[in-house]
Amino acid sequence: MASNTPPKTKPKLTGRDFYNSLGSPKTIVAPMVEQSELAWRLLSRRHSPSNTLCYTPMFHSRLFATAPAYRSQSFYPPLDGSEPDRPLFVQFCSNTPEDLLTAAQHVAPHCDGVDLNLGCPQGIARKGKYGAFLQEDWGLIRSLISKLHKDLEVPVTAKIRILETKEHSLKYARMVIDAGAQVLTVHGRTRDQKGHNTGMADWDVIRYIRDNLPKEIVLFANGNTLWHEDVQRCLDATGADGVMSAEGNLYNPAIFQSDKNWEKRFPRMDILGREYLDIVRTEVLPGLEEKGQKLLLQDPSITAIKPHLFKLWHTLLPRHTNVRTLLARSSARASESGDVLEAYEACLAEVEKIIKDELSQNPESVDESGQWVGPDTPFEEGAEGIMIEIDGVNFNRLVPWYRCQPYYRPLPEEAIKKGALKVRKGAQSQETGERKKQKIDTGTDTRLATEKLEQSIEGGWDVVKGIEVPGTGTGVEGEVCG
Repeated sequence: MASNTPPKTKPKLTGRDFYNSLGSPKTIVAPMVEQSELAWRLLSRRHSPSNTLCYTPMFHSRLFATAPAYRSQSFYPPLDGSEPDRPLFVQFCSNTPEDLLTAAQHVAPHCDGVDLNLGCPQGIARKGKYGAFLQEDWGLIRSLISKLHKDLEVPVTAKIRILETKEHSLKYARMVIDAGAQVLTVHGRTRDQKGHNTGMADWDVIRYIRDNLPKEIVLFANGNTLWHEDVQRCLDATGADGVMSAEGNLYNPAIFQSDKNWEKRFPRMDILGREYLDIVRTEVLPGLEEKGQKLLLQDPSITAIKPHLFKLWHTLLPRHTNVRTLLARSSARASESGDVLEAYEACLAEVEKIIKDELSQNPESVDESGQWVGPDTPFEEGAEGIMIEIDGVNFNRLVPWYRCQPYYRPLPEEAIKKGALKVRKGAQSQETGERKKQKIDTGTDTRLATEKLEQSIEGGWDVVKGIEVPGTGTGVEGEVCG
């Protein structure tokens, strides 16, 4: 006989109990606008510890709450939030508690937590009054977080940027936590640090916040994570519970790989590209077929393919401009073969051929077991490569161009010197306090063109629009969210 007793609801955990229920993740894939979609999350999880926490891209709460088409295009259960896609936080930007709650209620059954974006530094966030431009309105922030804390079935979390002083940053963090945030992510950059002015994240401020909060508060650190070694460095320097990576993950989704096998830590871009397209083909496309082809082609896992491949292959593209041109002209679309990924498969086939030819002419050094010996050699002043410190010992790291690796963005002075950045005539100096306009100009240097195509920030959502690639006449936008 069936019981009339209603099923017991799962208790909503808080603080460290909540964090432990997720598997106590120390590695976190950041929320990235149009970049942390399902297919990319699945790829990242394959190359990260099994308890890695992933965030969705940032969604607009009002649109998500009121527009079914936007909601379906942004987050599509049972694909999004399925078992292979957990643990998962869904992130929203918002300035209206009721809209935020309604939006969050749609995703709550399919995620482990809902995150409020308080870090987006872009002009669109200023106009819409959300993201980092809420940080002057603490009353509104309290109402947004407390609304979810009181009325949502899953925990609420938040991601902030540091303020002008460490003391004010701490006070801000305490307010967010007191409002009900069960996990706090601190991006160690201010709202003004974006674009070529991104600069280094301040781990000292994150450490100050950590040291002055109760130990039961769970804190993630974001910023300055380009190499795998940076993860432990950040944990040690900040005392955080976990480390979040945005741009580092985009250029090498194996950045969190804990295996000491160099092949796994710096995968070849042809092999990883193959795996990525296979995930889209086998894990995503079948679940989208009921949408119909038009909506299928608008799914985030499909529209994100091109920007992801530009980043994965960023060191190959300046050397083989035919691939850059082919990729710039590619898109997922209906074809006579019926394969919507046909154009990207053609790009990958060319990349595979290029790398095969390179390795036949310049084979890698291998050890006795036939494994690549890796990119590190004892440090020598003036030697080629990046200096890396491991356990107190310095090395020169030179990753072959056909392996996934981070992108180093030039400082403003370096960018201007290279010609990648120009100041328009009549622009006022920063000392006057007047707005300083900047113009992106890639000229005819294809390497610089590729750099501009890859203009995205570690946790900063910088948008670069209308960048013309010489010989293609196409523009590409790169977006990563704060």
